[in-house]
Amino acid sequence: MKSIIQPLFAGLLLVTTSSLFAQQKATITIDASKPGNPVSPTLHGVFFEEISHGGEGGLYAELIQNRGFEEANIPPGMTLTDGFIVPPRTPHFSMPNNGVSDWKMEWPIKSDYPAWSYKAAGSAALQVSRTAINPLNNATPHSLQVDISNADNNNTASIINEGFWGINVVAGDSYKLNFYVRSNEYNGSITAMLQSEDGSTLASHTFTSANNTNWKRYSATLKANKGDKKATFVLLFNAPGTVWLDHVSLFPSKTFKNRPNGLRQDLAQYIADLKPAFIRWPGGCFVEGITIQSAPDWKQTIGPVEQRTGTYSPWGYWTSNGFGYHEYLQYCEDIGAAALYVFNAGVSCDFRSGTFAPDDSLQPYIQSALDAIEYAIGPVTSKWGKVRAAAGHPKPFPLKYVEIGNEQVGPRYAERYNVFYDAIKSKYPHLETIASMGIGDVNEYTLKGMKHVDYADEHAYKAAGWAMTHFDHFDKYKRGNWDLYVGEYATNAGVGAGNMEASLSDAVYIMSMEKNGDLVKMSSYAPLLVDTNDVDWPVNLINFDNANSFARISYYAIKMLSENRADVNVATDVEITQPAVKKPAFSGGIGLATWDTKTAYKDIEVIRNGKTVYKSDFINDISNWALLRGTWGVKDSALAQTAAGAQQFAMLKDKSFDTYTLKLKGKKLEGYNAFIIPFAVKDSNTFYRAHIGAWINKIGVFEKVSNGYDVSNISSAVDLPDTIVANRWYDIALEVGIDTVKCYLDSKLLMTYTEPDKLFAIAGKDNANGDIIVKVVNAYGNEVPVDIDLQHAVATSLKANLITLSARTLTAENSFEHPMQYVPVSTTLSANNNHLSLTLEPYSINVIRVPTGKQ
Repeated sequence: MKSIIQPLFAGLLLVTTSSLFAQQKATITIDASKPGNPVSPTLHGVFFEEISHGGEGGLYAELIQNRGFEEANIPPGMTLTDGFIVPPRTPHFSMPNNGVSDWKMEWPIKSDYPAWSYKAAGSAALQVSRTAINPLNNATPHSLQVDISNADNNNTASIINEGFWGINVVAGDSYKLNFYVRSNEYNGSITAMLQSEDGSTLASHTFTSANNTNWKRYSATLKANKGDKKATFVLLFNAPGTVWLDHVSLFPSKTFKNRPNGLRQDLAQYIADLKPAFIRWPGGCFVEGITIQSAPDWKQTIGPVEQRTGTYSPWGYWTSNGFGYHEYLQYCEDIGAAALYVFNAGVSCDFRSGTFAPDDSLQPYIQSALDAIEYAIGPVTSKWGKVRAAAGHPKPFPLKYVEIGNEQVGPRYAERYNVFYDAIKSKYPHLETIASMGIGDVNEYTLKGMKHVDYADEHAYKAAGWAMTHFDHFDKYKRGNWDLYVGEYATNAGVGAGNMEASLSDAVYIMSMEKNGDLVKMSSYAPLLVDTNDVDWPVNLINFDNANSFARISYYAIKMLSENRADVNVATDVEITQPAVKKPAFSGGIGLATWDTKTAYKDIEVIRNGKTVYKSDFINDISNWALLRGTWGVKDSALAQTAAGAQQFAMLKDKSFDTYTLKLKGKKLEGYNAFIIPFAVKDSNTFYRAHIGAWINKIGVFEKVSNGYDVSNISSAVDLPDTIVANRWYDIALEVGIDTVKCYLDSKLLMTYTEPDKLFAIAGKDNANGDIIVKVVNAYGNEVPVDIDLQHAVATSLKANLITLSARTLTAENSFEHPMQYVPVSTTLSANNNHLSLTLEPYSINVIRVPTGKQ
């Protein structure tokens, strides 16, 4: 896209946005005779990782937590010390000079049998323990030993499973139960029940005999006569004796496509409705493991579920591997997506232990990758193709891509990549291989060490509005003999748990990828799923609990932009006309703040039109300051903040300014950073600020704060001319103009930030029907009239279709209570041959389809 005014700013204004630039107008000129880059048909995929219980207790429909009684196990390669699991202190893959990480992880398990409890009624008694005597199989070496005494039909003993933050039981639905039992002198029955939170029975089935010395499988269907979102599963015993239990499993009869060992319907359908071109699996950090010994092994995720060994997720819980490699491939096939399988390159997570297999010991990892590929697409006569066929799927699965490691980076990884690449391509030359680039942009330092690259995987987690200041991010990339996969992207800073502000930025980012379709061929948002009872990542696409779910606004933005993907871009120019008189962009109060630093401020003065309109006097009048977070006190005419911690904050009460100069003095007392000067303060949780000495006293940057603690950069960082030293007063000044603010340190300009234009548009052509597809994001807080001029293509209908996703506030979000409050809405526009006029909603993402016929 060629823009008359290039966007310069990362943030979307929360302060006075409803009135800012209230009279903008825009003209979008589209020349259909000038085709640009193609748009990749595989641009939109999805990425699944076992994080925040996205699979275990989420997408995977199993309702019993810790079904095999193995979740008290310490992960392989770790030791438990003082409540932390600790990896072996061996060299870290990425540290120079054989450096060793001091990383450790808090161990959350406090019970020998997590998620299980027990109780006795009347004179019955029981003891419960986890034992390794006579195991069911090698994959589940422990079982639950239940010793019952003094029990009968009136005096019973029960063991109880809480599920995943409760079991959602729906009235009228059926649930398939399977468990294994062996016993010693137990002559009673076992009653399986689903019980409501108040203890009433929702469904039950009684097994009249369980007196068997060898393991025996018991199965039943429980049909619920009532429902409860917080139900529990109960096994009740009515006679003395000893019973051993293992692999207790309960599934809803209704799963996605009614597959056994299947997926939760609503979550699987959300993903299917995106119509992803591919699914990336299983990670992410998950595929790396917290140690190289604990990394997942695909061979342990196939076959009978009771014979699968669990994997400890780097996000702090066990997964049963019930949603394993076969189920993943089957799901890809079920929804028409290609499979993108990520395998371990012999390295554990860089941000955790960084343990690794030596460079001369990679063959088992290479062979494992080749075996996984063979399982997916090998002929039935091959070793692993035969195993796939025996599992009920003789034809190959749709595996198209493999990724070598996750977020590894640097020349050492490049050398490993080359070894894996050669081995894979020699046997499967048609498979597309993907190279990790760490976190961030494509890493030239890594790339230059790789002999051949099909796709480079860039991960892009950005702050609110970053996409708007970097709409030309991919335009600037030097093209090479590789394509780009943005394997993980999201606007996840300064947007709460994911609001309309995030969605606007996500949409602009997608448009920037789309207009660079010659380079960017694939992308996937991350993370995909979050159980709101276990939030490991600040912003996720689909939220759920054990009973309900909702998709964030960004989900619907991705869906509508994907469903209206053009085949080729066409030339698009945007001209934004601003009003003759702009309203001030930074109206609001002023404040003082610190972050992990003790700091003193004094001589605060606000000057407007040459006149002082406020001057501090902390000794005689501190009452006009609200000292909201931190420990503030007056000493020697200065106001000092002396507590450790982030986001300490004070604000001037009942004062609002628009264009002005703020002068003050600051002195760092001790700590990591230096000075933070809030401005445009709307309230204690919503403001902009100049941060001088951020990144441990290295840089200056303008930031935006929302929700009190969500911080996003709104300008590029600038290096400080010198480190801020302690116990010296510095002169600080902010010149706050109509749409520009300048920050001075000791009378020298340090940094500048200017409000940008906030309307973005691209256009393309659908080759199948000739439609011209126009995509427009209006990130202003007001309506914007737009004229669209279509050149060298004539509308074949007097009507065009407009799809709009909008909200009146940047903080708007879908929720459990209102899951579809913000979704796309379709309307019809009148087209006058090659001209359309419309008014864009505030904070809106828009798609306009203009029928032109095939030309």
